[in-house]
Amino acid sequence: MIKLVAAALVAIVAIALARTRRGEGSRVRAALATPTAVAAARPASNDPLGRVVDVLRRRRWMRRSLSGASLVMVVVAVVMLGWPFWTDVYQGRVQQRLDRQLASPTLQQAYKARTIGTGDALTRIKIPAIGVDVVVVEGTTQSALRAGAGHYPQTPLPCEAGNVGIAGHRTTYGKPFHNLDLLHPGDAIILETPVGKCTYKVVRTEIVLPTDTHVVDPTPVPMLTLTTCNPKGSARQRLVVHAQLQGDAVAA
Repeated sequence: MIKLVAAALVAIVAIALARTRRGEGSRVRAALATPTAVAAARPASNDPLGRVVDVLRRRRWMRRSLSGASLVMVVVAVVMLGWPFWTDVYQGRVQQRLDRQLASPTLQQAYKARTIGTGDALTRIKIPAIGVDVVVVEGTTQSALRAGAGHYPQTPLPCEAGNVGIAGHRTTYGKPFHNLDLLHPGDAIILETPVGKCTYKVVRTEIVLPTDTHVVDPTPVPMLTLTTCNPKGSARQRLVVHAQLQGDAVAA
């Protein structure tokens, strides 16, 4: 929505400036015309853009200010349009590093000792139904989530008893959870850790407010909870997917 507004403002400013410049070229001819012709050439009172153009023709400083503002808006629009692309490129580079880290013996030891730091590789999540295959890092801080998805540190490690929580981006930084709303009960979610892997099956989805943190509270049965923003491009709500572990949980 912001992108559309910015583009519309740029278009309006461009049209106003173009009409102003055309008016500059005809000003001399208008001065030599008869009073009747001049009156006919004036913008109609019910034409808001025409009134703006008329004011701009008579005030040079306003034309210059509007030209500067239009340039700023163009720059802002370009940045906004290019931002998702840049975040995807950044996330791709981070994922390459995390791929190597996830396979390293050092991380395996850290995983067993439960000393994985925020931003380090924790598990790989695969969701075949929507084509997800991304490394999840430890933590849900802003910097950690630039990897695309992060593990809620207050929840159990993947495949353990309890409620494992993972948050992921939906529109930027690789948007791994972009199509999370397309999941159905029974769809598989696979977690691959440095010490093994497990499979969860989707049970249900729900929409909650960002303040409803109870979705990652402990559960009596081994569960996996995925969260992302909803609707796409907005942080007004949270889309939550609940999945149940298939088989036995690993020992904590």
